[in-house]
Amino acid sequence: MTVEPTLIPGQAEAPSPSGGMTPQEFTRLFTRFREPFTGIASSYIHDRAAAEDIVADCFARFWDKKAEINLSGPPEAYLLTSVKNRCLNYLRDKAARMRIEQRMQEDAYRAVMTEIDILDGQDMSLLFREDVRRIFDDFMRQLPAMTRNIFYSSRFEDLTYVEIAEKYGVTPRKVKREIQKVLEIMRTSLKDYLPLMGLLLWLWDS
Repeated sequence: MTVEPTLIPGQAEAPSPSGGMTPQEFTRLFTRFREPFTGIASSYIHDRAAAEDIVADCFARFWDKKAEINLSGPPEAYLLTSVKNRCLNYLRDKAARMRIEQRMQEDAYRAVMTEIDILDGQDMSLLFREDVRRIFDDFMRQLPAMTRNIFYSSRFEDLTYVEIAEKYGVTPRKVKREIQKVLEIMRTSLKDYLPLMGLLLWLWDS
């Protein structure tokens, strides 16, 4: 959270040095320090465009709040402190995003390695064994028609729960329950073929 230099509400009746600043004085201040402050900000955040935005916003905020700001030094010192605080916030936000991206990359890496391990240990010929195919076909055909259709739509038609609900005239909650029910039955009835489940689904009824 940005920590701005001290703001004292209610100072409009007794203007501080910044409160008495004229537009001409502000323009001179902006012209004199915009580029140096942008250079300083850019040297820390390493993004010229973002640095320009930060500096411009700090000057704009200073002008908008000038009647409330009690300066204890020159206005450029106040402004540079504001720029510093905004740069800190920018870097903290960037660090937070990087941590999230790093976790996502780590999760994606683990998922890929899991797929490698599963695929490496698979005997694809099992998919075409009559007994395996028959077990899976029997399982799918024993499901109630509505349950089977909902499950099929969720896996192969790329539909959301709401879209599936509209298609079959049921509630999204029922769609979720039906899909969870099928997956739970699969985990019990087809536990010996769980690694092949996804492939069996693609080959089912083909």
